[in-house]
Amino acid sequence: MKHFIWVLILTIVAGCAKKTAPAIDPNGTTISLALHETKSYGDIAITASRIQESRCPMNARCIRAGEAIADLVISDKKNSTTVSLCTGADCARQKLGAQATAEPGSRRYLLSLVNILPDPTKTLEKGTQKVVFVIRRSN
Repeated sequence: MKHFIWVLILTIVAGCAKKTAPAIDPNGTTISLALHETKSYGDIAITASRIQESRCPMNARCIRAGEAIADLVISDKKNSTTVSLCTGADCARQKLGAQATAEPGSRRYLLSLVNILPDPTKTLEKGTQKVVFVIRRSN
């Protein structure tokens, strides 16, 4: 019984341990976020607040090629800002691109889109929508 109590206490303490954010790599860190998921990067939190998909599926005939847009909310303890990252042939029409800068406080971050998944131009499989991007501090 004593051993059970000690194992229980150690399990609770381990579960309460502070989760650390990924180390900040000056060359950038790749982050993958599902819709409404939040992850930490240094002293900021990043949330995928919206993923809008309108890219033309493979094997389909579409009037326009479409685009996929991900809105990311970047927050520190006092400030937050939203940036949009876009992939697809019609991003220019939306006046969006695959890179964006965020300044939630005194620090500046550069975000570069890798992909928005699943990509209907490459697969017909449905799955959890995710945005994959690289973030790095730019000052």
